[in-house]
Amino acid sequence: MDSNKWKILVTEKVGEVGLDIFRNAPDAELDIKIGLTEEELTKIMPNYDGVLTRSGTTMDEKKIEAGRKLKVIGRAGVGVDNIDLAAASRRGIIVINAPSGNTLAAAELTMANMLAVIRRVPQACASLHGGKWERNKFLGRQLSNRRLLIIGLGRIGSEISKRAHAFDMEVIAYDPYIPQKKADSLHVELVDDLEGAISLADVVTIHTPLTEETTNMIDEETLRAFKQGAYLINCARGGIVEEAAVARAVRDGRLAGFATDVYASEPLSHDHPFLAEDIADRIVITPHIGANTVEAQSEVSRIAAQNMLLVLRGEPYVHAVNLPFMEQALNADQRMYLSLARKLGVLAAKLAQIRGAAAHNCHVTLRGALFADDERLAANQLRPYTIALLKGMLEVSIGSSVTYMIAPLLAKDRHISIDESSGDSKTYKNTIEVELETEKGPVSLLATITEEGRQRVVRVNDYWVDFVPSGKLLIFQNHDRPGVIGKIGSLLGAANVNIASFALGRKEGSGLALGALEIDGETDEALRSELMKNGDMIWVTTVDFSNAS
Repeated sequence: MDSNKWKILVTEKVGEVGLDIFRNAPDAELDIKIGLTEEELTKIMPNYDGVLTRSGTTMDEKKIEAGRKLKVIGRAGVGVDNIDLAAASRRGIIVINAPSGNTLAAAELTMANMLAVIRRVPQACASLHGGKWERNKFLGRQLSNRRLLIIGLGRIGSEISKRAHAFDMEVIAYDPYIPQKKADSLHVELVDDLEGAISLADVVTIHTPLTEETTNMIDEETLRAFKQGAYLINCARGGIVEEAAVARAVRDGRLAGFATDVYASEPLSHDHPFLAEDIADRIVITPHIGANTVEAQSEVSRIAAQNMLLVLRGEPYVHAVNLPFMEQALNADQRMYLSLARKLGVLAAKLAQIRGAAAHNCHVTLRGALFADDERLAANQLRPYTIALLKGMLEVSIGSSVTYMIAPLLAKDRHISIDESSGDSKTYKNTIEVELETEKGPVSLLATITEEGRQRVVRVNDYWVDFVPSGKLLIFQNHDRPGVIGKIGSLLGAANVNIASFALGRKEGSGLALGALEIDGETDEALRSELMKNGDMIWVTTVDFSNAS
């Protein structure tokens, strides 16, 4: 192997289009090794900068740790259940998938399975192959005028809605992470009560990722909500439905039929509930072929290979599964607020340090039109601004090594719970508000960006102030009495520290004030102690925003 080229390992059969991209790249060297054992794969991992897989290769923590040179893992497909995302993120390894490559293939298989189960096509075909002519036995139903519930209105769910409308179906959808205007554009009624929607649907089809929230989402209890004689389709991910419970629902007649392409464990064991003979006439099962079209396999391999090379070359790429967002996809205003959120994280952490208590909860509220269209792509995915805030907050204690990728994981390690909310902004056009809960009380901040494009912090705890989070800031709480500002200025001047700007907030009736000074010069512990002693300060801290962007 040429030591000056990126070494790429392909562990499974993928589309030739993707392989040709690697073969034709002057800075890449391709190595195809299919059918390796776990031990063999782990042993050779140190040789490679990138690995391209499909669903049959498990990239667990052991293999990822063995890949000392590894920079990117590509998945020629959508699901990344076989890749330990947390382990990859902690190593700074980008995980790439190809979410759009098989969208149409998966949507078309869903419709095929829907028609197959409702018209009992496989059973009729098997009967004919068995030498029988049983027209009256295979009485089916029509999709026309039936109510379809789509659980998960993402890329595939959206394509399903279009095709269902072509069959004259009434389409409703459940997806708490999709804005109303997207549902409106698809002419789909968005519902917020899953079990209530299930009780109204003639056909239910699932199109969500497998997460903690969606694991066994369709369980015994949920199945009781189904309309008698309804149909269930799962061409999304195994593990979303409780398989034994679904088999019982078909057996009992609560479900008229069930079709699936995915399973909790693949391949199926001989005693799998879906292989029971007494329900075979009402179940349609396929061996995870959702992406198995010539077109889809070519496209997913192309997308994965192209983006893997872009990662290795340090060029802009897309479809990074473990990057919480793509910064280059944000517009100028969004990037300004992203920068502001990171600075708020730095400031919040510094103020928490004054209390001498670690944060245990971080609540972020985003208000205004800028955030209204901020669509999260999957359940449990934090918004970019929250992640930027976490990054800034953790940089104070850990350092600049904290990345957007690892910040949520580090917060989880420190048992910091995170929640988000949104709403309308009244006083300002758009605002970011953070409340950091500690054992010794909360730290709260409110910030905005003016029409002139200036970042402003407008509230610190109970004090309304107005200062720009830039450069070096001296932030303090002081006794609100005459002469304090003069004392502070004199002490800083004696230390050769110049004041570039000054902001003060007062809380009526408290006898206290809060100040923020942008300064030129260095402060040390001795100067801060002097300010505390002779500047009537209750506390003081320095926040350096020089490297925050």
